[in-house]
Amino acid sequence: MIKSMYNRFFKISHNVQRLNKILQVLAKYGFGYFVDRLSLEESVFGKRIIPLKSIEKLDILNMSMPFRIRRVLEELGPAFIKLGQILSSRPDLIPLEFCEEFKNLQDNVSPFEYEKAKKLIEKELSAPIADLFNNFSIAPMAAASLAQVYSAELKSGEKVVIKVQRPNVEKIIREDLDLLSGIAKLIEKHIDENNLYNPIRVVGEFRKTILRETDFSIEARNIGRFRRNFENDDNVYAPKVFKDLSTKKILTMERIEGIRATDMLKLKKSNLDMKMIASNGANSILKQIFMDGFFHADPHSGNIFVLENNKIVFLDFGMVGRINEVTKDQISNILHAVMERDIKEIVEIFISSGLVDENVDVNNFELDMREFVEQYYEVPLKEMKMGQFLLDIIKIVSRNRIQVPPIIFLITKALVTIEDIGRKLDSDFNLTVHSKPFVETLVKRKYQPKKVINDIKKLTRLFYKFANSFPKDIALILSKIKKGTIKIEFEHKGLENLIHQMDKVSNRISFSVVVAALIIGSSIIMQSDKGAMLLGFPILGVIGFVVAGIMGLWLAIVILISGNL
Repeated sequence: MIKSMYNRFFKISHNVQRLNKILQVLAKYGFGYFVDRLSLEESVFGKRIIPLKSIEKLDILNMSMPFRIRRVLEELGPAFIKLGQILSSRPDLIPLEFCEEFKNLQDNVSPFEYEKAKKLIEKELSAPIADLFNNFSIAPMAAASLAQVYSAELKSGEKVVIKVQRPNVEKIIREDLDLLSGIAKLIEKHIDENNLYNPIRVVGEFRKTILRETDFSIEARNIGRFRRNFENDDNVYAPKVFKDLSTKKILTMERIEGIRATDMLKLKKSNLDMKMIASNGANSILKQIFMDGFFHADPHSGNIFVLENNKIVFLDFGMVGRINEVTKDQISNILHAVMERDIKEIVEIFISSGLVDENVDVNNFELDMREFVEQYYEVPLKEMKMGQFLLDIIKIVSRNRIQVPPIIFLITKALVTIEDIGRKLDSDFNLTVHSKPFVETLVKRKYQPKKVINDIKKLTRLFYKFANSFPKDIALILSKIKKGTIKIEFEHKGLENLIHQMDKVSNRISFSVVVAALIIGSSIIMQSDKGAMLLGFPILGVIGFVVAGIMGLWLAIVILISGNL
């Protein structure tokens, strides 16, 4: 117990500096009131150990709240920047105006020293850099919040890039995640109006996403799968991964000598076909989503390059999306229903898919969808902007408190991004027209004879199992009713914390009663002057007082550490 208490105290002390930094930055951008409501500056021993210092004065009144929060995230470093970048595509978790602002988040980080990168590479690959690479660049090509990239050549002469994880970045991220989890719990406990955005859920999903990005072996597998999906496609490419020179913290890939998809000047000088590039990019993303069920979830301009013959190259596979057949069917059905302007079908798809719970006003949702679809009645398909269209649907869904799977928002982000790039390349580009054949193919696939037969077989098996077990289940229930042994499980919600607190209180009271009993008993023994003596006092009484003192001191320490004095 003493060891556990020490570890807890050490962990709290270790995080105090980081917590202090968070509080200072929050106060700097006008969120001091937020800190006060959370009582974040009060923790160990019930005293203010993190007083807010004087802060730089900023013109807060001329800054919007989304802008101020973005600046907070940028100042707090890698984990917080990544949190904002991920949230920028999650309007189900935060308001849309925050999503738009968080799209401007940049990794404003300085590169770490070459010697640290060299040390990590040699440790991970168990060999000196000179034995592995030629012409290894001392200066990094790029530096981001999680890693930085170097150029080199293999001994075989192949040009490569080496992605090197920042030293201790996973440890730093895990510590920040622990702090974020604690802050999220305090937000839900003390600030009722913020519960709408479920901060604990936000941090939980963020934890899963960012920890996957810190494991480069996962990214290597993602690239391998992508290459297999497009191995017979001459219009799309992904870099080759050198597995024997890659680990969880090091990723060695083929170096791509291409042109950024949005660098119009270089593309024109290279006599590349802008319309073809836009078309290839759109078709590749649509194939990934609707055919492969595995797609690049962060296709921004820095991750898409163009090679000769208008070939598209995707880079950075740290964030990918996976879609199962059920989700693909739901997406294609919704898009097809919208194209057909069938409002009843749209609402029915949401209800039947389990996305609409009992708290959603279905009539209001249907009215919102009808008003939305009517905006597009007179708009020809070739003029419809899918990006705006998808964002409008998200607004309606969020407004009606409908829980949509996170994968839908990754898909939306990918489609919106590729449409923006396509329109820059080709003023006549229209993603809706490109997507129609893919959607129709998915819808038709549902009704192919082979799939229909397979579905009927599955349904028949399920019905057979149900029909076979139903009489037995009914007989068992009736038998238990007759014997009076049927049990009904009752689950309470929201009382777990109360029960836990009551347990703690009752344990402390019991502990206090024992201490009091020891003191009273020892006092009586001390008055008896009987038995073995120590310095003129009964030994048994002295031992009782010592034990009572230790127990009382322990109880006081536990109460002080909890902060609930």
